[in-house]
Amino acid sequence: MKYRSLFLKIFISFWLTMALTIGVLTLMSRISNTESLPERASRGPLREGLTLYSEAATRVYEREGTKALDEFVRRSFQESGTEIFLFDAAGIPLTSSNAESVATVVKELQANPQDQPPRLFPLFTGATRATWGRFVVSTSGKPYIFVARFRQPGGPPPFFTAPRIAVSILIAGVVCYLLALYLTSPVKKLKAVVQQFAEGNLDVRVSPQLRNRHDELADLGREFDHMAERIAALISSQKRLLADISHELRSPLARLTVALALARKNTTTKGESALDRIELESERVNALVGQLLALTRLESGAERVPPETVALEELLEEVIDDANYEAKPLHKEVRVLQLSPSRVRGSSELLRSGIENVIRNAIRYTAEGTAVEVSLSTRLDHAIVTVHDHGPGVPDSELQHIFEPFYRVGEARERSSGGVGLGLSIADRTVKLHGGCIRAENVNDGLLITISIPLSATPAVVQPTAERMPVA
Repeated sequence: MKYRSLFLKIFISFWLTMALTIGVLTLMSRISNTESLPERASRGPLREGLTLYSEAATRVYEREGTKALDEFVRRSFQESGTEIFLFDAAGIPLTSSNAESVATVVKELQANPQDQPPRLFPLFTGATRATWGRFVVSTSGKPYIFVARFRQPGGPPPFFTAPRIAVSILIAGVVCYLLALYLTSPVKKLKAVVQQFAEGNLDVRVSPQLRNRHDELADLGREFDHMAERIAALISSQKRLLADISHELRSPLARLTVALALARKNTTTKGESALDRIELESERVNALVGQLLALTRLESGAERVPPETVALEELLEEVIDDANYEAKPLHKEVRVLQLSPSRVRGSSELLRSGIENVIRNAIRYTAEGTAVEVSLSTRLDHAIVTVHDHGPGVPDSELQHIFEPFYRVGEARERSSGGVGLGLSIADRTVKLHGGCIRAENVNDGLLITISIPLSATPAVVQPTAERMPVA
């Protein structure tokens, strides 16, 4: 999966944002915790808090005794990480905690005159732990020495430990993953539907997959469904119109042929040329109607590929023989380069029609005195048919359009050749109906069309006898 995907962009962006937020909070906590204790002690709130802390300790001791004082000390350490020590005026410890660690503080406090007003000053007994001490007089007038040793400066608060930070980032990653999945899943569904729609499945819709959503993405899906319905209706009406027109033209064309035959019996020699022209145009219209009907059947899905095995090399030999018969009067020929035995599943008549259209198109544009080269080979599990002419080729910008119905590369050239732009369209639909693909490319001296059709695993060959489809 590439980073350009929307899912990864949302997921990684959210996760990095959450991780940076957690990192900034941790850094701010560390900075706040490493601030100089003397600086904080000079501020009123901390100084007043320590004073109240010391008075509370002496009050608990005098009213409730040593046991209550030890409980007070234990709670203080659990809640804030601060160790509390209380001594009498002679320096004798009144708490059960290890008082030896703060003995230096007590001695320095005892060295100060007791008649000075109570004051706070920091004394560092360890490398990084700050210890505070002061004289305090209880409500009963009894003097005590109060010492408080704070948690290690620079250490993170209890919540911001390395394992908890890692777990927080991991949880943030899971939440961001689910959020990114929720935001991008409808986009993936819409992409799949669009792909199916582009492949010709005009009945596919997005709404059934997004029925539980009520956001902008669901609105986008509904708008796509509305567009798909309109496009499907337009295409369906266009195909129906072509089919109806084609059917309706068959009857007048048949009557025109009969009338033309009667006219030939009663006309003079001078009118023969006009009747020949009428017959030629009538045949062109009749061929066009046949091609329209064939294309309509292929696009509407009316044609079905029968479960038959076709010997593709034999079919090509027949098509090439017929094509050579038409090419010789034009001083052209169709030459076989290779015919490998190939078996494919499908209809021989449909395949004959599609391949014949390609070869006849090549004969039309190959230069006089040259040959259209046809080869059949196998590659992995596909049969490969190539048709190479020696004509002017097709502009690269128009290669992708030559398989579209009624598309003309050169208007004057197509009209002079009698083509209407349906032959390659019929070939394209026929090959796709058999699960294959067709493509065109310019080579040094002409156009090369390659047809790929899946091979059949069945060795038997059945020759169908269905009516041949019209070709361009």
